[in-house]
Amino acid sequence: MRLQLEIDVEILAAPGTRKVGSTGHDQAVQYLKSRMDQVGLRPYNGTGYELPYEVESTQYVNLAGIWPGLDSSLKPILLIAHYDTCGDQPGADDNAAAIAIWLDVLAGIKELSLKRDVLLLFPDAEEPPRFLSEHMGSTNFYQTQLSQPIHAGLVLDLVGHDIPLQGMEELVFIFGGESHAGLAEALLETPLPQGLKNIATLNRYVGDLSDHHVLRDNGEPYLFFTCGRWEHYHQTSDIPDHLNYSKMAKMSQFLVSLIKQIDAKDLNEKGSEFDPVEMELHLLHRAVGSYLHQHGIAMNNREDIQKFVLNWINQYKL
Repeated sequence: MRLQLEIDVEILAAPGTRKVGSTGHDQAVQYLKSRMDQVGLRPYNGTGYELPYEVESTQYVNLAGIWPGLDSSLKPILLIAHYDTCGDQPGADDNAAAIAIWLDVLAGIKELSLKRDVLLLFPDAEEPPRFLSEHMGSTNFYQTQLSQPIHAGLVLDLVGHDIPLQGMEELVFIFGGESHAGLAEALLETPLPQGLKNIATLNRYVGDLSDHHVLRDNGEPYLFFTCGRWEHYHQTSDIPDHLNYSKMAKMSQFLVSLIKQIDAKDLNEKGSEFDPVEMELHLLHRAVGSYLHQHGIAMNNREDIQKFVLNWINQYKL
């Protein structure tokens, strides 16, 4: 029996492209609206999921829905995964896998009785030519369409594939823990499904790679999850058959537990960024302790983390 995760990815990837202006892009909008209905979301603006905007005669559309918590007066938790593709690629990993995971997470949180609303955003225009511009879908949403402050934002991009390193295939990288001590605590307190590994470190090591850009730029608490770039990145070979659906299911399970932790955290005092070095060291030793020992790699402080992470990024093009 196929997972719903797999079905969602296959349908989104089937047209071969979700480039802005393409038929596949329009089909994705219709499919995502139907899936948002199926998981029980209500439209964010009260009338429909579509939040259109126009830039230089080009039409874009963000999609946003709410899963209500027990107290709508509290700041919501924002979940983000863009749905457009860079060009004429199926975009299974970039970014249909992330969309499928968030839809699965929404199905999973229904039994949690969260205090806060969960706001699900599928933004448009993450890819060039709007990447990191004011017209990027997530930036446009935050600046012109968001109607209330958020509690924290969680962003997924390129999360469906294996890491190309033996024994580390089910690893996921997390950036942004430095944005709030409460998020670093939540990462430490959230159990991992068997087999899944995670490493968290500073966003500045890689820069803003996706829709968390606007959150970091505005001092919001955020976490960005990715498995990094790989051989099928922005290629026509980015097809559903190359994804690890078991890993995706484990990520969904982990994210449901993490959202429960974040829902209970007091993140009102934002303040300045801090150094979550103890959290990072704990996750590194848990995820790759045997690798560190085998290769005689010291891992005791920020300098050790930086050297190790930058070397991995350069070596494996992550």
